[in-house]
Amino acid sequence: MQIDRADMKLLIEAGYSGVMRGIDTDMGPVFAAISEWMPQYAAGPIGTALVRMVAGDLRGADELLETIIASNLEGKNEATAILAMCRVLQNQHEDARRLAADLQGTGGHAEAFADGLVNGAEDLTQGHEGLAAEAEATPARPGTDG
Repeated sequence: MQIDRADMKLLIEAGYSGVMRGIDTDMGPVFAAISEWMPQYAAGPIGTALVRMVAGDLRGADELLETIIASNLEGKNEATAILAMCRVLQNQHEDARRLAADLQGTGGHAEAFADGLVNGAEDLTQGHEGLAAEAEATPARPGTDG
């Protein structure tokens, strides 16, 4: 099966968003498909780790994220940022700070997310228009169908 990059990005964002918003659907198959279709990237396994975190399996998520970081998958910085979040949830704040410090100078969303998580930030989300902004779409006005 051939899926273009834009469709894959949308699938990844939908999966991550579903997990982070607590959508009551098993997102595991989404991340398994991502892992199969994009085996060189960490996006699928990171999603699986997020599913474990949301389910309360912090140790399982931690172990999976450590495995991702030790692998040759692309996306290790993102896995490190999510591992920092997992460590915060486990009250391992010093280790979370060390992980955030490891990302210093790497740039991008992973560094900013980990820094905000560990050192405090008012808002770590994109907001409701985040995905539309990246897609160069205009969000619908409230009360309209788009």
